[in-house]
Amino acid sequence: MPDGLVTRRTQFSSCDECRRSRVACDAQSRRNDVGDESAPCTRCLNRHRPCTFKWIQDAKSATSSKHASSHSKPKSRRRRTPDHSSQLSTEGSEETPTARSSADRDTRHGYLQQSQLLSAPSTVIESVDQGSPLPVSTISDSITQTLCDLDFEWLQSLYRQNFEVVFGSWMGRYSCPFLFGQDGLVEKYVSISDLCCHLDRYMADTSRENQGTAQEGRNPRDRERDAQIEQSLRTTITAFASRWLPITSLDISADNAHLIQALWRKARRDMLRIINRPSYRSMLSLLLFALTPIPVGISEGEETDGISGQACVHAALQQIQTLRARQRNLQFSGSKVSPSSTSHSICTSPESIDTSSFINAESIAYWAAITFDTSASLTLNCRPLLSSGLFGFESEFTWRLVRTCSNVFNESSKSWHHGSAEMTDERANQIIAAAACWKLLGWKLAATFKEALRDGHDESEVRKALLAVSSSIKEFDATFRPHLDECHRRMQFLGHQTKLRWFSLMLHYHLSILMVLDTIEVTDRYDLLIDLKQASTETENTVMNALAFGLHNTITLRRNFESTSTGTPHECILTTMRCATFTVPLIAIDPYPHHVVASVQLMRKAIDRDYRSKKIAQESYDSLFSTLECALKHLPQSSKSCPAYLRTMQLTGNLRTSVVLIGAGTQGRRLAYMWSSKGNDVHLVDAQPSQLQASLQAIHSFRSMASPKGRQWGEVAVHTPESLEEALETAWLVIECVPEQLPLKKKVISQLDSLAPGEVIVASNSSSYSCSEIIEGLNLKHEDRILSVHSYWPPETCELEIMGHNQTRPSSIALVMQRSKDHGFSPFQVKTQSMGYIYNRIWAAIKREALLAAAEGVAAPEEIDSIFKGVLKTPKGPFELMDVVGLDVVLDIENHYAESRRDIPEEPRQYLEQYIEKGDLGVKSGKGFYNYKKQNGTV
Repeated sequence: MPDGLVTRRTQFSSCDECRRSRVACDAQSRRNDVGDESAPCTRCLNRHRPCTFKWIQDAKSATSSKHASSHSKPKSRRRRTPDHSSQLSTEGSEETPTARSSADRDTRHGYLQQSQLLSAPSTVIESVDQGSPLPVSTISDSITQTLCDLDFEWLQSLYRQNFEVVFGSWMGRYSCPFLFGQDGLVEKYVSISDLCCHLDRYMADTSRENQGTAQEGRNPRDRERDAQIEQSLRTTITAFASRWLPITSLDISADNAHLIQALWRKARRDMLRIINRPSYRSMLSLLLFALTPIPVGISEGEETDGISGQACVHAALQQIQTLRARQRNLQFSGSKVSPSSTSHSICTSPESIDTSSFINAESIAYWAAITFDTSASLTLNCRPLLSSGLFGFESEFTWRLVRTCSNVFNESSKSWHHGSAEMTDERANQIIAAAACWKLLGWKLAATFKEALRDGHDESEVRKALLAVSSSIKEFDATFRPHLDECHRRMQFLGHQTKLRWFSLMLHYHLSILMVLDTIEVTDRYDLLIDLKQASTETENTVMNALAFGLHNTITLRRNFESTSTGTPHECILTTMRCATFTVPLIAIDPYPHHVVASVQLMRKAIDRDYRSKKIAQESYDSLFSTLECALKHLPQSSKSCPAYLRTMQLTGNLRTSVVLIGAGTQGRRLAYMWSSKGNDVHLVDAQPSQLQASLQAIHSFRSMASPKGRQWGEVAVHTPESLEEALETAWLVIECVPEQLPLKKKVISQLDSLAPGEVIVASNSSSYSCSEIIEGLNLKHEDRILSVHSYWPPETCELEIMGHNQTRPSSIALVMQRSKDHGFSPFQVKTQSMGYIYNRIWAAIKREALLAAAEGVAAPEEIDSIFKGVLKTPKGPFELMDVVGLDVVLDIENHYAESRRDIPEEPRQYLEQYIEKGDLGVKSGKGFYNYKKQNGTV
């Protein structure tokens, strides 16, 4: 007999389902107790499954047909090693989150006690149905076949040991402001799922007592409703925790992606089932689903066709308002009228209940809802539902309590002996929890500041909101940061759960400050940064250190696996339990992965900014970038957002420094020469290979004539339109240089807006159409990044005119102005909408009058140019300049002027058409007003 294996009894009394799952069955004992031979076992009863014994009937049939052989074969036996733990365990012993006393835990319904999970060596393992933390439910037929009981229990354990370790600390007596420091009333860590079950059960029991039906029990409708709510919570928790299956699987090729998608879809369908069934468990299900990442493989269409996470949060907040109010007055809406009820209210005053436990539990649930409400108002730019916004929140009892708790902590901590020797897990968790309470106030203040800017409030209100943010940062630094720094110095001697809580606090708190800074940047309110300059640097340092902390500290997960094999020639079935360990970085089990993604995105912007301004060296940038990339790699890759932004970072691993030019004509090739003159790459895109080849030759000619002093040429890569997306991967600016035809320019700008990443500036090189005219009527994703960049004839004429529209970001114009100057241009900003920009508006009159004079026979083009140059001392006359630009381009511009203005004469355009009809387009065709062909036919 192999070591560690014990004989398990043959389960003659097991039903088909329990026998298939290899667990104990209490069908026989229940039938004896209730006196009903058809009573199902507890397991089948809870799962609403038929409790059948078909295998016994089959066995009897086989016995009668093979009576002789049945006596010669020994009975099939199952052997199994003891299951020492079915819970996730970590190195170090720490307290598991709970909402109630140990005596209450021992008797509560629906939780499998540890004493029932642990079996002494050489004893039979019996699975007791009563007491599973969250028993296996019938999720769906396809999922049930894939997700076995051990997997389900493992996901429940992951949820409790990851999410509730962090969230439970925020709800405990050191963090919840309603019960702050009241050691006798609430635990240090609270299991929110246990708490919601307790609240629902208490409300149901009290309601039956008020109605005089306590002895009769619940009616079938209430039982069905309760079962659906309970099942939905279990399903949601399973979907929530499924993100961690890939990092805790022995088989790396397992189809976890399909399972995660199926669990998410099932949980999403359940949201519609419970959204109209208000209860605390329904509220928790809705909130947990809002935190469940959308899996990879869920299409955009499927994602938008169902309920969203934001809608679930709002529905959950509405539910807790209903549960707390418990009003029975008349209520109605456009779809329904709910008449007044004669039933008694539940626990309307402390005197109406035996103890204060219900009020305490309800206060914790309300604080949990406040946490989600505040988070949504900051991260989703929506108004809060449970508290006031910019106006009025300061006078609310909740936030005044938070400030009071901070003062209490500050006073009590003064008596502590400072030093790492005094820093225990107990004290560290008390510090982290108290700071987490203040963190939520920081999120609230950040949300109100965003509201002040977003809704266009008076400058005084904006300044007031910013001052509140700045003051809260200073108070956090004075009250909590010294203690948190002591925790960090002692961190290697503290438990893994303490490390996870510390990491989550530092990342979440400073993320709110990063979001404030980002809001200031995107609204171009750089004048507001003065008050946050020091906080900005400190925040960026802390976030990078926190990410590095999450990567370098690991946690060991221990998971039990069951394997079955045939152990003897007599077909003895051996069932063994194996314990596998998985060591992963702390960041991999963070229950808030999208907070990490947001932090990485904002830190990426910060290090890019510092690198461009030469505040950090290349090697420092590479190291910081590697940390951010590594953080994304360790997040759950089953989430759509995590691998999506990881790919974006990998594609843009180098800073965006290249320029893309659409059109390899006379302007495109000259701009390519200019933008590549400082060592940066240029991507030239054109559908005609001959144009691309001619452009490369022209650029080479320009470079050969340029002074080599201080030159560092960048590469000019050529592309066809099919590889445009590849060209845009490293670009910061894309300029269209297509012919001066409005429909064509509209089409190109629309395509560029859909293809170019959001941070890429999209520009038009139009000489007569403003960008307002070009984007009019277009459905653009990033209208604020579009502007006009009109060039003349570089490198001979390097003037550049830059004009935006009403929605163009000023920062984009400033960036183009600065970088074009760095590349040898002389940029000028057109400050208002102007047809023809600055110079062309003046040149249009000269050009038109010159054409009109020639059309009327006043003088020949050569004569007009000669007198023009002689008087004004210019190197070229109007007709020579038109030949350089191209007569077809000049005609397009004139047609645009004629469409926009009614006083434009027709003769100049008719005169141009005479040359164009003969194919004389100017320099590019070899002949226009002048002949540019040599005797050998070359231009």
